[in-house]
Amino acid sequence: MIIKTSRITAESTHRHLYRHLMRTDENEEVRIVQGREFALAEAVKDARHAKRRYGLRHVILSPEQATSPETFQKIVTLYQSEFGADPPLMIVEHQKKRADGQSYDRHWHVVFAETLANGRSLDSRFIRIRNEKVARFTELAFGHPLTSGKHNDAVIRALEASTNPHMQRAATDFKRAFWGEANTPQATFTDKAHQVTKRKAGKSVLPSMRAHLRKRWQEEGQVLLSFIERVAEEGYLLREGDKPDVWLIGQNGGAHLALHRVLGLKKKELVALLSDANRPVPLSPPRLTVQSVKANKPPPIAVPPDYAQKLEVLRQCIRPRWKRSECRAELIALPYQNRVRRLENSTLGEMLERLLAALIARMLKALFGLSIEVPPITADEARERISKACAEVAHLRQQDVQEHFASPEVQAALRERRLLKQRLVSDNPVTRQAIQAGAWGEAMMSLRGEPRVPVHSMPKLPLLETVSVGSGLAGA
Repeated sequence: MIIKTSRITAESTHRHLYRHLMRTDENEEVRIVQGREFALAEAVKDARHAKRRYGLRHVILSPEQATSPETFQKIVTLYQSEFGADPPLMIVEHQKKRADGQSYDRHWHVVFAETLANGRSLDSRFIRIRNEKVARFTELAFGHPLTSGKHNDAVIRALEASTNPHMQRAATDFKRAFWGEANTPQATFTDKAHQVTKRKAGKSVLPSMRAHLRKRWQEEGQVLLSFIERVAEEGYLLREGDKPDVWLIGQNGGAHLALHRVLGLKKKELVALLSDANRPVPLSPPRLTVQSVKANKPPPIAVPPDYAQKLEVLRQCIRPRWKRSECRAELIALPYQNRVRRLENSTLGEMLERLLAALIARMLKALFGLSIEVPPITADEARERISKACAEVAHLRQQDVQEHFASPEVQAALRERRLLKQRLVSDNPVTRQAIQAGAWGEAMMSLRGEPRVPVHSMPKLPLLETVSVGSGLAGA
């Protein structure tokens, strides 16, 4: 089950989304399950009236196996319950052949209002993780093949924290399948890249290209040299990308994809494979189902009392100083937008006062050498100054985070946490017995095959010598 979400801003209209839902040139069949266009228009008006940023939430539900209408309604209800949404405004069913030619040929578009009936905004916190949570619970509940997502560990924690016993049982099954995985999957291409290439080519290009290349990869026994020679006959070229260790594959003048993502490899694995292109890559294991997990994998060991404490120590060591949202220039700039709006709405008298203050400051600097910061006069000048300062701060914070994760202490903590999670689902009898006896060190050694190296909490990095956003924009 794949769940994708996009949010339609209140500034735009609903018409572009509605045209997309009604497109018959890209779909073999389009069927309106419920709702009308009028409901979408009213939801956008409500969002504007309430001064909300978003008006509509567009959710795509793509099951891998055939799904009955009753099961689909249960999935929609589960999504509503997870985010606290009102009943959907519109549901549209599309039928078209999937790129791999094997998955279920129907998917659904569900549209919710971002402004609820009670006037509050629809919950959007951790939306990607919670999308995966709903998708994984659906797969477990209805027996679909399990998908390893980017946020497996977070999904397991969310399922375990639920008061619903069905969710807790799902967490146990999902933990047996993917707990402590070292490699989380990455999408071959982003939805934005997909839409851009679709507009340029007039049709969907990237999914079919990915499916075709993966089919050739399997047909050639996952031998890189044979694969490259085979696709070269079909017009595909391999070239080095702009980023280190990234190789791109595509047709001349057409769309291209990152080769390591198409083949399901790490960048370093692909680089190593290029030096020995005749070596076959081990076949990927078959997709897991709930039945195969229960039959082939032992149940997780009861969590020891100090397990959460040990994980928390490692989490504190791994967690960087800055959150991801605090490293984005556009989000750093949000608190300063009110100042820009005040400049936009200022009167002629206020504008003259700022011009006079700027003139006096320049005269003092020219006559006496006094350095006085001149506040921005126009909204465009303030916006430019804010954008520049926030970009510098965001860059420094990103560097700080990269240095943090590259440090030996954090790398050791990541390895330690991975092993800590693997112990609870290990099928090694020595490991399981050691954990049940509370002998953590022996259990770690049985997994490592080497003496245990203690992990110490990482000291705080020295503060970066830079002007803070607040001080740099005080005059904005």
